[in-house]
Formats: sequence, structure tokens, C-alpha cells
Amino acid sequence: MRRLALTDVTPVDNLIVVFISSNQNEFKDLRKELKDAIDEATLFDKFLMKAELVELRGGERISGDITRALKDAAIYVGVFGDRYSKKTIEEYRQARRQGIPLLVFDIVPKRRDHQVKAFLEKQVKTLDDCRITTLRPSEMLKGILQRIANEVAEIAQQNLEIRRSIHPQ
Repeated sequence: MRRLALTDVTPVDNLIVVFISSNQNEFKDLRKELKDAIDEATLFDKFLMKAELVELRGGERISGDITRALKDAAIYVGVFGDRYSKKTIEEYRQARRQGIPLLVFDIVPKRRDHQVKAFLEKQVKTLDDCRITTLRPSEMLKGILQRIANEVAEIAQQNLEIRRSIHPQ
């Protein structure tokens, strides 16, 4: 094993992957802003995270791309507004089955599709292990990034608790 001098600059070994899920057309600008902010976030001048937008993978089979992307994800971010998206609902369900921490954002709607409302009320808001945050459109970027930061800190704390239980003093 090669030892590194304190001055060596090295990349982070495993980036924290954040899977962004929403109706692509409804939140096109937000998705790009989130990706840019997540991809550019640093800690001690190191890139720490990577945003996953499936449409940028360029694969031929979108369902396969979603499955592969969620397999690598550490955090699921679901943004729900007015428009219903079958793919977005399936991404949520798949992330839930895989045990990925779920951050769901309910953007205050103008004229919400009844299917979105039913999904949020029956399948998301009733669950104890899913965090749902209601935001106004003007609060979206800042609010979502704050919840991601909180989740990363919580994941680190959970990791510490697991280590302490495995290696008690």
C-alpha cells in the first residue's frame, strides 16, 4: 500500500450519488440547477457528490438506466408538482424497495393532477421512513439542497453509530 504525503491531492474514493427524480418537463430548469449545485459542491476542496439525471446517461433502455442509476444512489430526491409522471412514480417505488433514503418534495401546486395528489397522500405522506417537505416554487433549489446536506450529515452520523456498536470501547 502506497502512503500519501499530506500534500498529495487525491479524489474522493466513492462519491455520494444523489438520484434526482421528477417530471422532466415540469422541472427542467430545477433539475439542471440541482445537478450543477450537487456536482460542484466541495468539502476541503474535494468533490463529494454526484447528481444522477437518467436522461443524461444516453442509454437505449431508460428502465435499465434507472435501475443501474438507483443501484448506485445513496439518496433519492423526488420532486412532485402539478404533472403526473408514471416514470417518476416508478423511480420512487424502486428507490423505496432498495432502501435508499427518500427525500420527497411537494412543490405547492397551481393545478395538480389528481393522480399526483392521490400518490402523495396515499403512498408517501402515510409512511414514517419517508421525509416529505412542502416548498413554494421560490424555495425549491435552496430547500432541496438543505435537505440533501441534512441527509448527508445524518448518513455520516448513522455510520458512526454502526461503527461504535461494532467496535465498543
